[in-house]
Amino acid sequence: MNYNNTSNPVFKESVFRVEGIQDAVMTIHGVLRKSSVSLLLLLCGAFFAWTRSYASLEDLGSKIVLFSLVSFVLYFITIFNFNAARITVPLYALTEGFIVGSISWLAQRFYPGIVVQAITGTFGVFMAMLLLYKTGIIRPNEKFAMVLFAATLGICFIYLAHWIMTLFSSPGLAIIHSSSPIGISFSAIVCIIAALNLLLDFEFIVRQSRMGAPEKLEWIAVMGLLVTLIWVYIEILRLLMKLSARRN
Repeated sequence: MNYNNTSNPVFKESVFRVEGIQDAVMTIHGVLRKSSVSLLLLLCGAFFAWTRSYASLEDLGSKIVLFSLVSFVLYFITIFNFNAARITVPLYALTEGFIVGSISWLAQRFYPGIVVQAITGTFGVFMAMLLLYKTGIIRPNEKFAMVLFAATLGICFIYLAHWIMTLFSSPGLAIIHSSSPIGISFSAIVCIIAALNLLLDFEFIVRQSRMGAPEKLEWIAVMGLLVTLIWVYIEILRLLMKLSARRN
């Protein structure tokens, strides 16, 4: 199978292309080891944010914006200079952990118990996608990747359009963030698309390890997984919040 249309911008053929003879090659075991370290760092960042005291919601919001900017910079440094990935990816995991922890703290304040549900749901989705991939029930191919890429890009445009419209004091596409049937359906669809992206991540990592990508690019693979997992968690949390708001 040969496709370049993975939805995750971290996973690109040009990044993983091997030139010349490499002393060490990328392995699935190496990706798993570095993923464990990165997830631990993410949890540390989340725990730090969860246990902090905030003067106000505005104080919390300003910190989320600040760490989001840092995360954004680290992300693009990694994309354009993957030799720095062994430093930037752990830092990215820490900053994203703070963001995820802050958002979770805020969600927990309004909907007690919802964070545990979101974490459980994310773990369940990850294991389900891994099982589907390992058993070959769903095997990503070029057509699958292209359709999923288009769907993911469409979601990005919808979120971007909403954000731009709100800058001009417009309600934007507020309905997609509401607890209405349309808003809930939209979140459910986004959750499915985010989950399916995990299949492409698995396939890309396996394929590149077989092709002998250099060992240093294991950190790039880890960042790709982090991006998708965090997206899955945030979307599940968003869906649960909408369902809770509707019940109340």
